[in-house]
Amino acid sequence: MFDIRLMRQIDNQVGNAACSVLAAVKKLRPTRPVSDAPIRKIAVAKFFGMGSIVVASPSLQALREVYPEAEIHFITFTSNREILDILGKTDRQWFIDNSSASAFTRTTYEVARGLRREKIDLLLDFEFFAKFPLVLGSLAGIPRSAGFCLTPEPWRMTLLDVPGSYNHYYHTKDIFLSLVYLLKTQDLYYLQFDEFRRKYTYPRVSVDPADVAEVRRILATQGASGRRLVVVNPNTSPELAPEVRKWPEERYAELTQRILNEYGDTHVVFIGAKGDRAYVERIVKRVGSPRATSVAGELNLRRLLALFSITDLLVSNDSGPMHLACLVDTPVIGLFFADTPTLFAPLASRARCVAPDLYSLPLFTVYNGKDAVAGKPIDVISNVPARTVPVDRVMSDVHALLPKLEQATQPASNQPASSRV
Repeated sequence: MFDIRLMRQIDNQVGNAACSVLAAVKKLRPTRPVSDAPIRKIAVAKFFGMGSIVVASPSLQALREVYPEAEIHFITFTSNREILDILGKTDRQWFIDNSSASAFTRTTYEVARGLRREKIDLLLDFEFFAKFPLVLGSLAGIPRSAGFCLTPEPWRMTLLDVPGSYNHYYHTKDIFLSLVYLLKTQDLYYLQFDEFRRKYTYPRVSVDPADVAEVRRILATQGASGRRLVVVNPNTSPELAPEVRKWPEERYAELTQRILNEYGDTHVVFIGAKGDRAYVERIVKRVGSPRATSVAGELNLRRLLALFSITDLLVSNDSGPMHLACLVDTPVIGLFFADTPTLFAPLASRARCVAPDLYSLPLFTVYNGKDAVAGKPIDVISNVPARTVPVDRVMSDVHALLPKLEQATQPASNQPASSRV
């Protein structure tokens, strides 16, 4: 895959120069006002993070209601194809292949040509600091753009016809929604935004029974049949300082051992991508119990959703699977060791968050392009904040969300997911 850090460096340097030129041209070129032009086709750009696309899904629903006659197009990387199909919120999808520099260049040209033929009326840039979406929008001839103006880049106020306000006191789901609200109301003070944002939540996704059956078959081969299920996701996305955002392996192992010791009716399954398999299996080996197993690299997104639909509790690092589980309302504990749950907490009906009580969080932010911590590049810092979080702190939330069977007297509608499938 095209190296992510190199992509970001190119975006920062080449993209900044390109956007400066585009802004200068826009200032010099007389154009007719487009604010009153009808919006028939909208392109939404969001490239990084499967979880971020889940977080943006309420905004796609809001766009449907604000522009009921418009087609919604989505531009993203090819790796996000499956999550867009699962969400089913768009009319057409456009994919940039970032597997190599040549593939990236070729598909960028193809997508720009295709969007130009479609005559898109409006671009929504859901990337907070990347320059690429606005460059692509210009190449595609999109006459109007909306995005967030939060970095000291003067050209943004020129290129963005609708410059949104990034408010880090709100969840990212609501930050995305604020841009749709601004398009609808032109209310620069967001006076009615709270009422607007509360209308939109994550969609609930139906799981294919065949996928559930296949997941149950896999679990049966691991001795998990007839037991309550706890899933642990110790992984983070590879794009941004993954080692900084992880708990130490021995703490995942200790947490699992304590869950197994206290809950004799429970099986713990670790998940991860193919590239995480060796890392996950090291943790499972540390646990040293037949009731702790791994399915890392074995499940696509649809089957991962099926697994979550029969899961009694998910303990997950801050990453895409944590947000994916919210689509089937899995009880979840989110572990935040570098970012803040204020921005990225799981939005499920039964959710807890764990984070260090440190002034340093978030370690990297959109204000510095997520490139530095205290002036140091992110690839030279370590998971020191994560090490301040003891296993006891996470276990207290396990006790709250996974009661002992003899203590479970909840109404049927609140029973763990596995009892309802």
